[in-house]
Amino acid sequence: MRHLKPLLAVAIVMVAMAMPSISAAQYHEERLDQFVNQRPDLKAQLDRNPNLIYDRAWRDQHPDLREFLQNHPNVWGKMPGSERWGAYGPDHSWHESDWWHDHDRTWMWTHHPEWADNHPDWKGDGDFDEHHEWHDRDWWNDHHPDWVNAHHPDWYKHPYEHPIAAEEHKHAVEQEHHHDHDHH
Repeated sequence: MRHLKPLLAVAIVMVAMAMPSISAAQYHEERLDQFVNQRPDLKAQLDRNPNLIYDRAWRDQHPDLREFLQNHPNVWGKMPGSERWGAYGPDHSWHESDWWHDHDRTWMWTHHPEWADNHPDWKGDGDFDEHHEWHDRDWWNDHHPDWVNAHHPDWYKHPYEHPIAAEEHKHAVEQEHHHDHDHH
């Protein structure tokens, strides 16, 4: 019985130390709920599809929500499923998938290619090489234009993003065109 009192005291101290973080998490979650509940249209859309909150294009249509999330960065990390849509970076801060896509695509594609599931427009960012190292499409265009032509000819539809690749493609098409005329 004599050992029970110190053990009980330690347990009480541990619970007391944990309380501020528990209440902070609940406070942040309640603030997001309160924010959403005050906007019936936003609430209705999220009730139908909760994953919309992870869609950057959708959030951009709701500047007040975007601003709320920017002003309350802890909210994002505490959201259900957030581990699926973000990760901690080299600065030891948690960043959503869009941040990773904008700042370090190689890391994103190497570690979380599933983040592209909600972003079909990311599919043309690049590809993996034979060693399973991801490279953006500019790298592929610079180093292996023949491979790009064979595996991703649609990448040339964006000459404004890579004018050198577009010029190389144009030259290849002209060469092919001249080659076809020589055989007729």
